[in-house]
Amino acid sequence: MKKIYLTIISLTAVIASVFAQTVPTCSLNPTFIASNKVGVWPDSLTNFISGTVGIPYEQNLTVKVPKDTSAAGFTFCFNKFVLYTPVGVTNYNLPPGLNIGSSTTAVANGTVNGSLSLKFPGNANNCASIYGTPTVAGSYTLQLEIQPYTNGPVVPIISPCSNNPASGSTVTAGPQVLNYYVINISAPTGLQDLGNDKMSLSQNVPNPFSSTTDIKFYVEGEDNATVTVYNTLGAIVSQQSVYTSVGENKVTIKASNLSNGTYMYSLKYKGAIATKRMMIINN
Repeated sequence: MKKIYLTIISLTAVIASVFAQTVPTCSLNPTFIASNKVGVWPDSLTNFISGTVGIPYEQNLTVKVPKDTSAAGFTFCFNKFVLYTPVGVTNYNLPPGLNIGSSTTAVANGTVNGSLSLKFPGNANNCASIYGTPTVAGSYTLQLEIQPYTNGPVVPIISPCSNNPASGSTVTAGPQVLNYYVINISAPTGLQDLGNDKMSLSQNVPNPFSSTTDIKFYVEGEDNATVTVYNTLGAIVSQQSVYTSVGENKVTIKASNLSNGTYMYSLKYKGAIATKRMMIINN
């Protein structure tokens, strides 16, 4: 029985990896946009979310590029910031199976050093995503190289900033490598021992989904179990309680009252909790 359910989990991971390769629709973080901060959100203190082998992963990024910066009485207008993978680094050192991209066509920049590059216009807010299905467990420190382009120096009264992303010169200080973001990928989980009992939570199928999805789980006893779905802020958006049967059990989640995005769902059974991630698209 254990081998059968581990096979189901593995098969689900393969199916999920096929769906997860489409660039997800990214969104701006409203709190970061409303603040007086610029740069990338999440910041280095918050860092990126962790993932699990075989489970679709999505990390939303918000990028705010300032209009200009002043020095020695002159103003340097930012035309764009270009993001690319450094020389000698494979795909930003992302965990295998993950990629970076954007659903915003304004930031497409072709391929640089073998990986997709993005450009973020000055005086603008944009978003991007790290997405896919991780295949290898481990801790990965990302390598993100950023090159600012400016139009200046200019005297603002005479020559106001145009922030034209199609032009500009590189900053003499050169590009900056951000190497403080870490993505931790854990190994897939199998059966969980509960004393004289066991349980296993499978990946929801289909995933991603737009209408309904089934969450199956296996238990070796009869008792109360609760399946709870949380949004990215940790708020409960769905909760179902069932009295289990020995073997496979199932609950169905409807997307009709939920927005597109990433959600976490958990199974609570006999004091133990197992958690996985699911995605809703094109709802």
